[in-house]
Amino acid sequence: MKYLFVALSACALTACGMAPTKPVVDFSSENSISLRYSAYGYTPTVSAEAIDMAAKHCSKHGKGFKLVSSNAAGGMTTEEIHTFMCTNDFTDERIEIKVK
Repeated sequence: MKYLFVALSACALTACGMAPTKPVVDFSSENSISLRYSAYGYTPTVSAEAIDMAAKHCSKHGKGFKLVSSNAAGGMTTEEIHTFMCTNDFTDERIEIKVK
């Protein structure tokens, strides 16, 4: 029993240091894209690869994107679902830089 606990603890600690899996498209349309992958963290984490996939998808429709939700797929899984909205409405979060 003691060895089983040690083995399970080692597996759990190893999983914490793992990189996210490759995102897969869960749903996509002209207005949004939802990506699913495992990230092995305690809280949902948006990976750089997921951001790139959302940017490419939305740019095909001539739009930018915003992250609208990040959720765990279930209680006992490392899977996450991240949904991005394709939009050009960025007036509320606009950053302007003047270059001289």
